[in-house]
Amino acid sequence: MNQHSSSSGSLPSQTDIVALAKQYVLNLFNQKNNSRLVYHTYKQTTEIARMVNVIAEAVGAPRSDWETAELAAWFVNVGYLLNYKRPEQKGMEVADKFLSAHQYPEKRKKDFLDTLKEVLQRKPAESGPAQLLSDAMNAVEFGADFFQNAPHLQAERELLLKLHYSTEEWDQYLLQQLMDVRFFSAYAKVHCEPLAASHLVQLKEKIESQKKANKKQFEERKKKEEDTQTANGKEVSPASFWAINYHNHLRLSTLADNKAHVMIGVNAMLIALLIGMALYSDATDNKPALLMPAFLFVATGMGSLICAVLAVKPRVTSVVQEATPLDEAKRNIMFFGNFVAMEPEKFEQLLREVMKDKALLQHNFISDLYHLGKVLDEKYRYLSYCYTLFLFGFAASVLAFLVVLVA
Repeated sequence: MNQHSSSSGSLPSQTDIVALAKQYVLNLFNQKNNSRLVYHTYKQTTEIARMVNVIAEAVGAPRSDWETAELAAWFVNVGYLLNYKRPEQKGMEVADKFLSAHQYPEKRKKDFLDTLKEVLQRKPAESGPAQLLSDAMNAVEFGADFFQNAPHLQAERELLLKLHYSTEEWDQYLLQQLMDVRFFSAYAKVHCEPLAASHLVQLKEKIESQKKANKKQFEERKKKEEDTQTANGKEVSPASFWAINYHNHLRLSTLADNKAHVMIGVNAMLIALLIGMALYSDATDNKPALLMPAFLFVATGMGSLICAVLAVKPRVTSVVQEATPLDEAKRNIMFFGNFVAMEPEKFEQLLREVMKDKALLQHNFISDLYHLGKVLDEKYRYLSYCYTLFLFGFAASVLAFLVVLVA
C-alpha cells in the first residue's frame, strides 16, 4: 500500500495490516451506516490517513512511528460510528479486537493502542506516532475546508447529542476549538498552523462584528421603546414593567431582611444584658421588684426576636408537585420551588412549551409575581409584629421600672 512500508525488512506485514485495516473500517462504515454521522465520516478518515503519510514523508519520520500513526488513523472515527457519546472507549475496543484477530505483535499493538488513546482522549501528544496523527487530524479538521465542514459538525452534534446551539454559541465553540489546536511537526507548523491561525482571527472578527451588531440592535430597540413611551405618555413596555416589578420586590425583600437583622441584634444584646444583670447584680437583692420590668422586657424582647427570625426565615412555596398534570405544572414553572423536584427532561420540556406560548409565558410571570408578593406579605407581617412587641415591651418596661423606683 505504501512505499515506505514495503521497503521494511523488519516489518514485512505492515503494508498488509494497513490494507486490512482500511478494508475493515470501510466494511464497518457500510454495515453500521448512520445517515446522521455527517462529519466523522469514512471520507474524513481517508483524508486523515493520507495526511499522516504527507507529514511523515515531509519530516522524514521514523518508519515505526509512520506506520503506527497510519494504522491508527483508520480507527480514529470508528468510535463515533458505534457509540457517539463514548467514542474513545468504543474506538479502542474495536481496534484492539481487530489487531488481536490478526495476531498483531503485542509490543507493536501496545504502541498502536497508546497512540490511539492519546489522540482520542485529546491529551497533549507526547509520543512520535501520536504527534504525527494529531497533526494529521488537526490539518484535516482545521484546514482549508474548516468553515465549509463546520456546519456538518454542528448538525452531527445536534442530531446525535441533542445539543442545540445559537449562532453566537456555535461561533464560541469553534473559537475554543481553534484556540486549543496545537501542531508538533515542522511541516504542520509551516503549512497548517498559519491556516488555523487565520481561521481563528477570522472567527474572532466575526464574533466581534456580531456583538457590535447586536449592541446596535439593542440600542435601537431601546431607543424605539423610549420614543414610544415619550409619545404615549404613560405607556410602558411589558419588559420594562416586569423588570421594574421584580426590582421592587427584590428591594423590598432586602429592606425587610435588613430591618429584621437589626431587631435580632438589638433584642439579643438587650436580653443577654438584662439576664446578666439579673444574675450577677446585687441590685435585685436589695430591691427584688426590679425583676418585674426586667422580666417584662425579656418576655416581650423574646417575642420580638422570634418574629424577626420568622421574617428572615427562608420560605419555599411550591404549587407544583410530582403528580401535578403537565398542563397545570407549566402554568407555574418560573419559581425554583416548583421545579427543583422535577426530572431535568420534564423541566426542559415544560420550559420549551412555555417559551413558545406568549400567553403562557405571561401567565408564569404573573403567577411568579403573585407568589413573590405573598412571601413579602408574610415577611412584613412578622416584621410589623416584631416592631410592635419591641415598642410595647420597651415602653412597658421603662414605665414599670419608674414605678418600682418611686414606690
